[in-house]
Amino acid sequence: MRHLFLLAWVMLLFIAAPAWAAKNVILLISDGAGFNCWRAASMYEGKWDAVKQRSTQIYEGPDWVQYACTTHPLNLSTRPTGKAEQDPAILYDPAKAWDASPLNRAGKGAFAGYRFVKQGATDSAAAGTAIATGVKTYNNAINWSDTNQPLTGRTIAEIAKARGRAVGVVSSVPWSHATPACLGGAHNPERNQYREIANEMLNAPYLDVIMGAGNPDFDDDGQPAQKKADYVGGPETWEQLKQGKHPKGWRLIQTKDEFEALAATPPQALIKVLGVPQVNSTLQQNRGKYRQTDTPFSQPLNANVPSLVTMTKAALNVLTRNPDGFFLMVEGGAVDWANHANQTARAIEEQVDFNQAIQAVVEWVEKHSSWNETLVICTSDHETGLIWGPQSDTVAFDPIVDRGPGKMPELRYHSSSHTNSVVPLVARGSGADQFAKLVRGVDAMAAKHWGFSGQLIDNTDIFKVLASAFGDPSAN
Repeated sequence: MRHLFLLAWVMLLFIAAPAWAAKNVILLISDGAGFNCWRAASMYEGKWDAVKQRSTQIYEGPDWVQYACTTHPLNLSTRPTGKAEQDPAILYDPAKAWDASPLNRAGKGAFAGYRFVKQGATDSAAAGTAIATGVKTYNNAINWSDTNQPLTGRTIAEIAKARGRAVGVVSSVPWSHATPACLGGAHNPERNQYREIANEMLNAPYLDVIMGAGNPDFDDDGQPAQKKADYVGGPETWEQLKQGKHPKGWRLIQTKDEFEALAATPPQALIKVLGVPQVNSTLQQNRGKYRQTDTPFSQPLNANVPSLVTMTKAALNVLTRNPDGFFLMVEGGAVDWANHANQTARAIEEQVDFNQAIQAVVEWVEKHSSWNETLVICTSDHETGLIWGPQSDTVAFDPIVDRGPGKMPELRYHSSSHTNSVVPLVARGSGADQFAKLVRGVDAMAAKHWGFSGQLIDNTDIFKVLASAFGDPSAN
């Protein structure tokens, strides 16, 4: 009988084992960027086909799969409720999201669909947890359940490391913020506990590369200044790091030259690298004083910080020293910051930087790896700003207008916060076809407006593909 039990167990493991795997997985997240934000940047870059009404970015190629992704959280609480039950009122509903019924006689800026997507929105913490663990939770949670338990061992960072991969996270905002914290495997019931989150990430056995803003010795213009050290673990931790005495052996790099050197030349072996550029809250988005008359790049950039592209290349050069592969998350985090402030020019700047990071990743795959062993996924965690065209205050869902390369597209914000709108998801490489098995429906209006199939997946499905890529049976 015992032999039969063992045989059945072995057969079960065999059945649960995935039929595919990826050596490397690179996940790129443009925080707070919906379809129209992606489109606006493509128009500005001159990567827009006016006839087909779609971008010509590299991720629009025939080898890429394209979907829309739903992002709703479990509930709208900011603390554990203990119920772990999905609030049905905040589920994405295409019929409600695209309802063009006016809410007042004038129809000025008020349509039923706008109102619906402004309700039930996720924050970056709940969305990051869904992507990192496959678990829906409350807003504010960093890999923490609605039943008030840490999702220990269930994050993609922990899974990847357990499967022999190197692990890294990169962001244009502080590296202890919600998205890098979630995808970097931190666990905390409150996203704003930056000091605790930073120290957990630094002490975690599963992180090899951390790169992001949050330097307490500089301001947002890259000038020397004294800021709180919470983003980097507190004053004592920061001093340890600067002196090269952190107990976990992190090598700290801060200058633009150091990032560029690492991006140009891989280290001899896998090392633990913490990259904190010499700027406080964001690489570029918070520089200077923004004016609504600004155009992208009209104000000089901070000259002393690396770009997201440079940081991505540097992270790849470190992680690739692991012969068994890696997991890397790259976040264009400041797109969200710009959209919150309704800063069109800065949002386009940040999305352009994100697009260039995608291009750098593609070039890395084709030069140093292959699409047979590497999976690349590009998406957003949620939409911010409810961006539509210039007449969208009187014409529901009026499209944004292309004005040509190097010119600001015409658009209008309808919110300064997150929305429940669907966001883009594109993927290519080993396992990209797995998303086809996870389609939950079709959004016909999304298909009409944004020129793709309209097929919907959920952000928890991203985790399923990520975990399957590393052969983890929990993905099943």
